[in-house]
Amino acid sequence: MKEKIIVDLNNVDIYQKEKLILSSVNLHIREGEFVYLVGRTGTGKSSLLKTLYGDLTLKSGTGRVVDFDLKNVSWKTVPFLRRKLGIIFQDFQLLMDRTVEANLLFALEVTGWKSKAEMNQRVELVLESVYMIDKRHAMPYELSGGEQQRIAIARALLNDPELILADEPTGNLDPSTSEDIMRLLHQICLQTSTAAFIGTHDYNLFEKFPGRIVRCEDGRVNDSLTFKNSVKKPPTTNF
Repeated sequence: MKEKIIVDLNNVDIYQKEKLILSSVNLHIREGEFVYLVGRTGTGKSSLLKTLYGDLTLKSGTGRVVDFDLKNVSWKTVPFLRRKLGIIFQDFQLLMDRTVEANLLFALEVTGWKSKAEMNQRVELVLESVYMIDKRHAMPYELSGGEQQRIAIARALLNDPELILADEPTGNLDPSTSEDIMRLLHQICLQTSTAAFIGTHDYNLFEKFPGRIVRCEDGRVNDSLTFKNSVKKPPTTNF
């Protein structure tokens, strides 16, 4: 069976307000694929990711992400787009005034979950998947940076996303912890049909955790469209 295209951008120009950041972007990411987004600071990596999750408006070209037409995404429909995405930030963005479990339950509430039993079951499942079930009652400030990022990954998995978007997810972590986090993301792609698009400066990770490399430079996105190093997924598990 033909693999589903999760990201499909064609001749897209990306703007921050009126400033052109990237031009003539063509980007295609398949179901279950592991893709790195690289480039120097200021070359447009974050702007590209923001376009994919509906934070920047698509003004020209055509773009679809997880079956949503980006030109038709509005403030009313962007929450539905983001329910099919898992978004991970460099600074974790956890709520520090509530426990790990409460953070995850809150994320389910705001994305429309109603059944308390189902919500509790889902929280337990994603915490187990990132090896953090024993931290469910901890406060975020009691956790290390790597543990906080694992919780952020668990939050990203709550709605069984088709695509994980990660903006420098290891940027605030030491090299050993960075490897642990990238190994976890790589494992998720190997064991599920979830695709991942990961912005990073850490070129040391590429050989250890193979994936396709997309580069932002000189106002363009260089995507070779070669899949030989991409993650090949085995049968889906229960993440």
